[in-house]
Amino acid sequence: MRTSLRALTVGALLMTGAVLQAAPAGAAAMRPPGPAESCSYSVSPDGKIGTGVCRNNGSRTVEFGLTFVCGWSPDLWSGYMTIAPGESDGASATCGGTGVGSIVADFRDL
Repeated sequence: MRTSLRALTVGALLMTGAVLQAAPAGAAAMRPPGPAESCSYSVSPDGKIGTGVCRNNGSRTVEFGLTFVCGWSPDLWSGYMTIAPGESDGASATCGGTGVGSIVADFRDL
């Protein structure tokens, strides 16, 4: 299993310096971005590299994670990132196979 997980994360880079992990099956108390958060997403011209950046426009610290849906390859998960009011953070991932299909942000209140 560890060998498989390492193989999945090769080529994946998290802007904060941590390694991406395989996407979790589920996360408790997660929600889509609300009115106090904003996210932007982009995909490279070749479709293989996806980037997501989220900003906390609210008055409370929140935590979020990004799921990179990788078509025929296993999805990648950024892990949780904590952002205080007024801060931004994000992640990039490289998908094999058919490339990045979508990027989804899930938030939870701390």
